Amino acid sequence: MQDAAFFDHNNVAGMKAREQALYAALDDMESWLATDEAQVAIFDATNSTEERREKLKNRFHNKWQYLYIESICNDPQVLEQNYRYKMMYSPDYKDVNTEEALKDFQDRIAKYEEVYETITDRSLHYIKLIDMVTGKGYMDVNRISGYIPGKMVFFLMQICKAGVARMRKIWFSRHGESEYNMFAKIGGDSNISPQGQIYAKLLPDLLVDRVPLTSDGQTMPVSVWTSTLRRTIQTAEHLPFPKLRWKMLDEIQAGIFDGWTYEQIEQQMPQEFVARKKDKLKYRYPSGESYLDVIQRLEPVIIEIERERECVCIVAHQAVLRALYGYFNKIPLKDIPRLEIPLHTLIELTPKPDGTMAEERIPLDVKGTNPEDLAIHLQKRLNLHSGPYATPMTPFSPFEGDGSNDSPFARVDSMGLDQLPTAASLGGPLALGATMGSFTIPQSLRIARAISNATSIPADVAHHAVSQALMQPGTHGSGSGGSDKLPSPAALRGSLASKRDRTSPLKNSSTAGVSAIPESASGELQALESGTLSKAGEEEGPEFADLGTQTSTGLAQSE
Repeated sequence: MQDAAFFDHNNVAGMKAREQALYAALDDMESWLATDEAQVAIFDATNSTEERREKLKNRFHNKWQYLYIESICNDPQVLEQNYRYKMMYSPDYKDVNTEEALKDFQDRIAKYEEVYETITDRSLHYIKLIDMVTGKGYMDVNRISGYIPGKMVFFLMQICKAGVARMRKIWFSRHGESEYNMFAKIGGDSNISPQGQIYAKLLPDLLVDRVPLTSDGQTMPVSVWTSTLRRTIQTAEHLPFPKLRWKMLDEIQAGIFDGWTYEQIEQQMPQEFVARKKDKLKYRYPSGESYLDVIQRLEPVIIEIERERECVCIVAHQAVLRALYGYFNKIPLKDIPRLEIPLHTLIELTPKPDGTMAEERIPLDVKGTNPEDLAIHLQKRLNLHSGPYATPMTPFSPFEGDGSNDSPFARVDSMGLDQLPTAASLGGPLALGATMGSFTIPQSLRIARAISNATSIPADVAHHAVSQALMQPGTHGSGSGGSDKLPSPAALRGSLASKRDRTSPLKNSSTAGVSAIPESASGELQALESGTLSKAGEEEGPEFADLGTQTSTGLAQSE
């Protein structure tokens, strides 16, 4: 790590080293610009003096088209936030105490401020952003012309309206299985199939549980965008958020092949089949579109996502989601047509301050869902989710106490993000923060606690396995209006065994070897196997039944 003294303009050795780094970076950039695939290069450096900018001007003049972008921020809150993000992701401060790193970085900035000169030369091509991120600033655009520079101005105008950065999420989901999917047909405007309908009914519980909270504890707004085709509209039908239909989110146009299968194309028009297989990116269906066409028409959608301050859930189609996913994850164009965007899977992207995306994929097993259990679950959800959308609750620990109705945590009425402190901070195996829905603390938690106490399996993983076992055909958790059977030991062991070699994202604990669960892990597990385990609070509603998801605890096992 180079401390602040390295950046002092009076440090001769430091100035020499920084000058060498400057020219090495410029050489790399110009080597890349000379290649065929190069379009735009960003020379990310301080360039904070007129002398430095003059050097760049002389090097680029009559060789490359260039412009400067200067960002000025005078808001202490925004600066403090950005400094702390820098501490989190900068390799300069890896393994350095945050407060120590913050102090050094502020000292570094003070060294730059001693020589800083804002751009005033009107002969230069530049875009100056003054306090734009606060929503109260303005732009100074000087000598900007041409298509690409103009697009840069437009892009900066949009994203700078987004305001102070805050945690939000972007979700992608293909429509539920359609009638055309069942017969491997492409295009069309078919309805969703019975399995697609199950996915549509399960999706709200999965998504609602993952909505983050704002800094003041309020649930972040969510908007749902669909295409204008029936299969996406039907898939999003049950989501309890405002919806917007975009024609630009419609599936790639298959042209004359609309309603065909690829097998039919191969047999009847083999030359088209071969051409598509050879170059899926540029191949255009006769009277239809190519992937490049789709990418181009999605530009307004991308701009709108970039400028949004709220969470966005996009229910669309495979080609469209490939293009959007490729943009946000910086996937090379040539690889976009072959990205995996499976059916019945929610893809969650969380923008990080370093410009990358944290990703999680949550598949839903619609084939393994018992229709009768689903109907019971949906009826309970209808009865219980009639209150206000956001009612944050004080965190509590469901793995303490016996889960009876007279315990202080027997009933939860809240909606928001599950915030799970570490076990060390609680003195217990797991704590559950603000959760979604209205439910009791049932015997499923007691079973999970018993398994966790008797084995090395983390309680969060054990509880998810219990929830899955409860939804196995022939079993159902306690609750009014359905079978009161408990999960069979075989179903429970099968659910736990399915998690072998997976890792809990919260505890980072391996669950390998979970199939070797003792026949009698504790009193509760013995009672489970004998069928005598009592049922707590069954009149209140579903017992964390997640139908193959992690909706109640907010946990997600990575595939």
